[in-house]
Formats: sequence, C-alpha cells, structure tokens
Amino acid sequence: MKLFLHAGAAVLLAWGLRAEAQFVDPSLRWRTLDTAHFSVHFAEHTRAQGELVASVAESVYPRITGWLKWKPESRTQIVVVDSLDLSNGLASPLPFNFMGIVLSPPDEGELLQNREWLELVLTHEFTHVVHLDKATHAPLALRRIFGRILWVFPNLLEPRWLLEGLAVYSESDRNQGFGRLGQSHFEGMMRAEVGRGLRSLREVNAGGRGFPHNRDYLYGSYFFLFLGERYGPGAILDYVENYSDNLIPFRVHSNPVEVTGKPMDALWLEYHDWLRARFAARPAEAGVRPDEGGKIIARAWSLTSPLLTREGERWYVRGDGITLPELVRQAKGLEPESVRSVESSTRLSASPRGEVLLSKLEICRNYNYYYDLYRLGREGDLDRLTDCGRFRFAAPLDDGRIVSIRVVEGEAEVVVVNREGAVERSLYRTAPGEALTGLAARGDAAVVTSLRDGRWSLVEIAGGKAQVLLVDRAVKHSPRFGDSADELYFVASYGNVDNVWSWRRSERRLARWTDALGGVREISAPVAGEMLVTTIEADGDVLRLHRLPEAPLERREAVVAAEPASPSAPQGQRDDRPSGSDRPYEPWSSLLPRSWFPAAYVADGAIALGVQTFGQDALGLHQYTLTPLYEFTQQQGLGSAAYVYDNRHQLLLNRWMTVKASTADDRKFSGAQIDAYTINETAQWVSLWRHLSYSTRIYWGGGGALDREVLHDLAAGTSTPRDERVLGLVAGVDTRRIQLLSEGPSQGQQLQLFAETSNRLRGAYSGNFYRADWRVYLPVYASVVALRWNETYAQPEAEPVQLGGSFSEETFALPVLNQREFPLRGYRSGEPALTGHRSRLGTIEWRTPISDIDRHFMVPPAGLNRLSMSVFFDAGAAWESGASQRYFKSAGVELLSEVRLGYLFGVQLRAGVAKGFEAPGRTVGYLQIGRSF
Repeated sequence: MKLFLHAGAAVLLAWGLRAEAQFVDPSLRWRTLDTAHFSVHFAEHTRAQGELVASVAESVYPRITGWLKWKPESRTQIVVVDSLDLSNGLASPLPFNFMGIVLSPPDEGELLQNREWLELVLTHEFTHVVHLDKATHAPLALRRIFGRILWVFPNLLEPRWLLEGLAVYSESDRNQGFGRLGQSHFEGMMRAEVGRGLRSLREVNAGGRGFPHNRDYLYGSYFFLFLGERYGPGAILDYVENYSDNLIPFRVHSNPVEVTGKPMDALWLEYHDWLRARFAARPAEAGVRPDEGGKIIARAWSLTSPLLTREGERWYVRGDGITLPELVRQAKGLEPESVRSVESSTRLSASPRGEVLLSKLEICRNYNYYYDLYRLGREGDLDRLTDCGRFRFAAPLDDGRIVSIRVVEGEAEVVVVNREGAVERSLYRTAPGEALTGLAARGDAAVVTSLRDGRWSLVEIAGGKAQVLLVDRAVKHSPRFGDSADELYFVASYGNVDNVWSWRRSERRLARWTDALGGVREISAPVAGEMLVTTIEADGDVLRLHRLPEAPLERREAVVAAEPASPSAPQGQRDDRPSGSDRPYEPWSSLLPRSWFPAAYVADGAIALGVQTFGQDALGLHQYTLTPLYEFTQQQGLGSAAYVYDNRHQLLLNRWMTVKASTADDRKFSGAQIDAYTINETAQWVSLWRHLSYSTRIYWGGGGALDREVLHDLAAGTSTPRDERVLGLVAGVDTRRIQLLSEGPSQGQQLQLFAETSNRLRGAYSGNFYRADWRVYLPVYASVVALRWNETYAQPEAEPVQLGGSFSEETFALPVLNQREFPLRGYRSGEPALTGHRSRLGTIEWRTPISDIDRHFMVPPAGLNRLSMSVFFDAGAAWESGASQRYFKSAGVELLSEVRLGYLFGVQLRAGVAKGFEAPGRTVGYLQIGRSF
C-alpha cells in the first residue's frame, strides 16, 4: 500500500461523511446574509427561511451567551438546508463555530413540544456552539497562540451526554412546555428506564448501541435538572465554568467536586436516587400491568407504523437492528408473515378498499432525502407513484385518490394526489411557523393535528374550508377516524403522559382510552372496537392489540375554537427579519486556516520542522489539510497535503524522506551523519460522478496516481530514481447496508472496476492494468458471512501485483488507484511466489458479535464498546500469463474490539492469528486498524 494513502486517510475519515456536505447541493445558487453575530448561508430559493433563521438566531444569542457568560469572538456560520424530510441540526467548534439547520419541522417523537421548530433547534445548537467555544485561563491562552485546535476546547473533550444534556436543558422551559426536558415523551422514556433499572455511569459514558438510543439526551438533560434542583441554579454554570479551564483534558471525575463536594461517580449514584424518587410508580401502578391494557402482538428492536384494515389485517414495520426492516402482514387468525424489506421511517396507510400505501424515504437528485409514495402490489412489489414528491403522510380515499402532507422549505401543505401520483389541488396551506404532525381522511373531509403559536389543534378540512375543532397546549399527533366519522382518535399528552384520546363531534368532549405506563408512541385507526398501539418501553418496542373499553377511562371538557382556522401569521411569528441585503456565497473567507501546530521529525540524522493546519468552507464542500516541513541537513522540502471537494473529488500529495544509511556523529545535533537517503513523492487524484438511491449507489470517474522514489547515495554522489505513473478509469455499484446492531455491512454487494494505464507516461512501467473487486455480505441471524473475489490482469510491461500481509482495505471513502498490493493473511508481501502480472484472491469470513460491553472509565478515560470475532479462509494466486496457477491458502481467527479513548475518539482494532498452509506461508500474529475489507 502506497504510503501517501495513509497520509490522506485522516482527511477522508474525518470528513468523508460530514452531514453538512452530504446535504449541500453545490449546483444551487447559495447566498449569505451577515448579521451582528452570524453568517447565514442558504440556497436562493429559501431566502425567506434564511432571513427568518437569521432573525431567530439573533434573538437566541443574548439568552445563551448571557446564561453561559461567554461570547464567541467571531461570527458563527449557519448553513440552512431543505434537503431532508426529517428534523435535525448539528454544531461544531472546528475549524470554526458552525451550525447546520434542517428546515423540516418534527412530526413525531421526542421533538414534539410547544416551541416553534426553528427556535428550538437554534437554541439547542447555539448552546453547543457557546458551550464548546468557551475556554478560560490556560486553554484560552494557548488558543490565542495556536488557534482552533482540538486540545484547547476543554468542553469538547468530555462525554457526549454532558454536551447533549446541557443543550436539552437549555432548550427547555417546563412551565411553557418548551423543549424535551419534562415533555411527555421524555418523561415516559425515563419512567421506563427507572422501571427497568437505570444505566450505570460507565455505560452512559461509553455511548454504545443499547437502549435508549437517545441516552445522551435523556440522561444528560435530567442530570442538569437534578444538579440545579439539588445544588442550586448556579451549580450548572459553576460546573461549566470549572470544566472550561481544563488544560489537562478529560477531568470528568473530579470536576464536580468543587461544585457539589462529590466526585462524579458518587454524584451519579445520588442522581439515580433522585430519578427513582421523581419517577416512582403511582400507587395504582404498584403491580404494573404486563400488557399495558392490551394483548401483545409482537416485541422487537423496533416496531413502527401500525395499521389495522377494515378486514382485520394487521400491518406494521418490524426491525431487528441487523438487517433492513421488514413490512409485516398478519391476516386475521393467521401468523405474521414478512412481505418485503423496506427502509426505516417507512409509514403505512390503507385505503377503504384494502390497498396499502407506503410513504418511504428516497434519495432525490443525489443530495436530498425526501419521502415518496408507493403502492404495494399483490406480490409484495412496490409501484412508485411520485418522484421527489416529499409526501410524508398519506391517507387514501375511497376513489383511489390520496390526501397527503408535504413540507417544502419548512412549510406544510395538504394536497390531493391522484392514483398516478400527480397533485390535483391544494386543500390547506399552513401559516408561517405552523407544523402538521398527522393526517386522517374520510369521504370528502381530512383532519390534521397542528402546532401553531404554542398551541395544538385538531383541524378539519372540508368543503374548501378549515375549521379548528379543538385547541389547547397538549401535544397531539396521529389523528385517526373512528368507526364513524363522528369520532376522532389521536395521541395526546394530557396529564403529561401520551395516551389515546378521542373527540366526538356530537359531545364535544375529550375521552381517554388507554392508561399507558410509559406512554403511547403510535396507533392505528380503530376497527370494530380494536386498535393497534405501540408503547414507550425501556428495551425495544411492543405492539399491542388494544380493545377499547366500553366506557372511557377519563372524560374532560374540550376547548373549542370560535373562529375557523386561518393561514394568517400567528401571533408569535417574527417580523423583525434582518434589514441588510444578502450576497452571493463565497467560500474563501471561511476557507482560511484557523489554527497551526508544530510538526517535527528527528531520527537517524534527519531533522525536519514544520507546521500542520486544516480547514474547510462554511458549506463543507471544500476541505483540506496541510503539513509543510523542511529538512535542514539535506535542505529538502517535505510534507503532505489533502484536498476534497464535495466528497467526490480528491487530491492527495505527500513528500517524505527516509534515511537508508547513517554514521554516528556526536557533533551533530541529531547524533548521526546521513550517508544515504530516499525522497519519496506520491500523489493521487480521483474525480467521481454518481447516481444515488437508498438501495443502490452507482459511481464512475477517473484519476491519476504518481509514486516516485529517488535514492541519494552521498558517499558515491549518485541518485537512483524510480518513477511510477498511471491514469485510470473507475466505476462501481454499491448496495451494501449497515445497521446499528450489525457487524459491519450486513447485506448487499459492492463491485468496483478499474482500468489503468502507464503507457506513454515516461514512468518505470508501461502497460495496462485491469482489476475487478466484488464483495458480498449475507446476514445469518446476528452474524454476517462476507465474501470477496479480487481479480487483476496486467500487461507484461506494467507493474506486477503482490499478495501478502494483513492490512485493511476499508479505510478509504473514495476508490484508490495504482493499488498493486492485496492482503493474503499468513504470507509476507513481496514473496516471489506471490508476485505476478495476473492475480486472483478469494476470501470468506464469518463475522459475529461476541458482546456489547459498552463501558468507559473516567480514570483513565478509556473504554470498550463491542467485542466481535471473525473466522476466515483466504486463497490467492499470482502468476504470469501462460504460466500455471498455484494457489496459496490460509486460515485464521480475528478478534475485533471497538476501543474508545477520551470519550471522543473511537478506533476498531483487529488482533488476529493467520496460518499460511503452503510455503512460504507461516503462522503470523498481527494488530491492525479496521476490518479486513
């Protein structure tokens, strides 16, 4: 493997899947709006939303900076995207203070609360920015010298649950129903945790794959609430202030001593006691009902989108965390059966005639993740109705048309779609800041649940008019028509517990039908007095068949609006948008380096000094690292550079020096006199074009590679060069999928094709080279069988191939050109018997997890997540054209461990033993980073 690949790997690993680049389409016309404290970047067609984000961000600024007593020195960069039909945001202090904001408001789960989405997400993410940017004393002094390097951001080097916990605490106002802390969904999840048994500090420090998946947010936010209640409101700020001067990082264990008098492990036990007291079971719950009021239909890692048809068929999406979720059908009186694989977050609906409709995420124009509509066929096939339609909720009508909700540029609209997927007409457009969280339709009427101006409503749309049926401050979602159009069922948070409620038109009163301990997640429409219900649980999901009781468990008066719904601006909507004009986006100012750090190399008589830096632009399209060095004894310029554009185009450069012979000399600073050395220069450029979908990713492109070595013999006064140059074409198709619990890729295939030439390039070799690399992943329960076939052909004057070694080939995000070495465990690379212009390599591996340990110590700050194992068999041959093929075989076992260092850094170490069965094979032990392939 060429050394320059390792130099460039840091860039590709750090930035290969950056979210802000993944969802930023460079073909759009991007604009920038500067305010007093922010630079907001947005696509031109979302100018109004960009201006609103700027206004909300400025309103959030004084509250967060005043609370944390810290103001960032420069503007925070905000990138506003409308490329995802899911709610999200992100923040980072490196290489500059940055926030990414997705315009789509939430329509399910823990993010449903009474605050408008943009204010919620900006409050949360800007808390991250200020918290992570804050530094005092020695760290701040070093930042003044070296700039924005990782080690001078103390708060970045602490467990993630502390970072997310503070941000959730900041976003929340329990008195007004703002934020997740104290919200019904969060309360239900913590009640489930207390009932199951609370997580230890070591387990929460480690993150990991276990439930709850949002443990950083859940445990972290209640920890800060506990800290403020038990030790006073100032304790939270004192805790942050105390950690912000840590020059020695990871002082998590001792940090709370000054604030509370207790180290973190003792404080955590006190926190557990506080949680148990706060979430103790109500007297009526002393003997917890095992069925939560319904018959258990299924238990699984995930169970979503329950659907009950008029014929009594049960449908739902079931996931095991290892392979793609399955669409499950259970006919009345029969066992459940898997119909087909689907994507996570798939939503189901059924027409009165029994047709099943899917709303499923798909990749649109390579940069967008949008919901589209599909009709399920009799054989389990899917008929795609829309393309980039953004229809996240659907309710089929009797005549085959579909009422649907789509959200574009953060604003929702209810539309009617015909059977072919074309929009016929609009029924309802939301007011600015209004969010819709569910849809039901029957006859010529549709009903949506709506958040507007801090209040939740049931809104009926019929006859071209919208009428508010019910309005109050309880969170509402998942509206469903009952057996008669007179009654509407939905999930609501009255009493701060999510339960099934109904509103009957004739009575105009609310009725409660469930008494869930943790809360209800989702419901189907009731059929003949029964409905499917999923509930909030501690370990996985549970689907129940709930029979509605003869009488409601509770009744209460409903608040009915006197006026019809109107899409005019709600009272809380801001009109104080920035008055300044925006300008075309330009990357140069944000691309400038924000840090530097010394780099040095002293060995065998060589002395090299330099600096290293890195950077990117605000959109994350341009990313680079630079490490220039100067070697003083031989007066050589050395170093490395890496540049990546849009995760599709990369340029890697490296120039380094290796001392081949030296003589001890005490008069020299380095202690040696160099007699011979090599200068190695490597470069690689690759450009890709692609067509992406959720199930298949196709790419094609080209590039070039250079590998030059010059041996300088100072005693003889000679220089001996070696020069390799290639140009090549690459193409590939990738259907691999990785799930949270799977051991690497768990299903799918990857095929890569290379055609390279060194003809007429004036290098050491001249000829064509061709390679095909095919990898297959087959799930077997929790394990994976991984297969690989690698075939190469090179013309006689081209560079030959070498087999041997145990290095990993999964490190790089983009294809690698001029690769002539391939691993064959149990054999050394470069053996004559394993070198030739033709080669074939086959591998079969059985990979299985052993245990998810998920423990992280504070002293020392190191931990371990998953331990897994692989058993493999390799077979390879290298030969010349016309010669006989001799296969060399090996087998062995590997132990893979996911090691965590300092809460922030994770690496997968692979320790293995391989035995080569044919000479010159041998028994070899090795330690590598990453899987074999």
